[in-house]
Amino acid sequence: MVQLAQPTPTTRRRPRQVSRSSGRRRSPWLTAFIYVAAIIFALWIILPVWFLLVSSLITPSQMGSRSFPLIPDSITFNNFIELLSGAGASVGNTTAGTRLLRSIGNSLLVSTVLVVINLTLAGLAAYGLSRFPFRGSRGFELAVIATRVVPAIAIIGPFFIAFRLMNILDTPWALIISYNVFTLPLAIMVLKNYFDQLPKEIEEAAMIDGAGRMQTFSIIILPIAKPGLVAAGVLIFLEAWSEFFYSLVLTNQLTAPPLLVGFQSVQQFNWSSLAAATVLTLIPPVLLTLIFQRHVVGALAAGHDK
Repeated sequence: MVQLAQPTPTTRRRPRQVSRSSGRRRSPWLTAFIYVAAIIFALWIILPVWFLLVSSLITPSQMGSRSFPLIPDSITFNNFIELLSGAGASVGNTTAGTRLLRSIGNSLLVSTVLVVINLTLAGLAAYGLSRFPFRGSRGFELAVIATRVVPAIAIIGPFFIAFRLMNILDTPWALIISYNVFTLPLAIMVLKNYFDQLPKEIEEAAMIDGAGRMQTFSIIILPIAKPGLVAAGVLIFLEAWSEFFYSLVLTNQLTAPPLLVGFQSVQQFNWSSLAAATVLTLIPPVLLTLIFQRHVVGALAAGHDK
């Protein structure tokens, strides 16, 4: 009787694995279009900033020339020196440089206090939404998101009347309270998405060891959620730093954005000096973004991995 040989494991045919890279190749025209669009978008963003930086480093006579020096032959720091030394425009007995430094300090104060308040309130709210879902929690989240689309001009009137009765107009507290309307929902959305990515098993293990809920949150969750907290803090700082409308209506040029708008009078307009003042106001947010760029990108990317 003839016995059929059984196929050995080495003779069995393995299923063909199809790699992702073996799919349809991208058209060269599409690739070229993507690169061209990316370059145009980058130039659209970089050129105004470059124009501003060059304007602050050249003399007013060079600014008035018909051909703007995109790459200047020589640079000068006189615009910054004159601005900070008080040789520029002045209002009353206060020089423009003094007013600018004071407004930058106020912007730092408002933005920093707002970051602390928002991270405290939004951290607790986002953690509760992430770990204790309730009936209607999804609707509550949508309501929080909907507050971001309310026009600022629609609620500035009640704020103005309330702050006038409280006698806090033209003070940092008027801005700190009103800015929460659009920064607190942003912080809740960012932190809630980040808390959703954290494994619950770590909290359960800590609670088995005897840790309470708040103790687990402060000792276990907050150190792990540091990238998300940093990302939310940076976004809040940038939004508060660049806010213009509320600061213009509720204060008398207390922060940097409204001060720059009325920095020069029509009779004494000096674009080089204004460009130097704008560059000085850009330094804090740019440095903050460069320092925490990795945390911001990582937290926002983690929030979209759901």
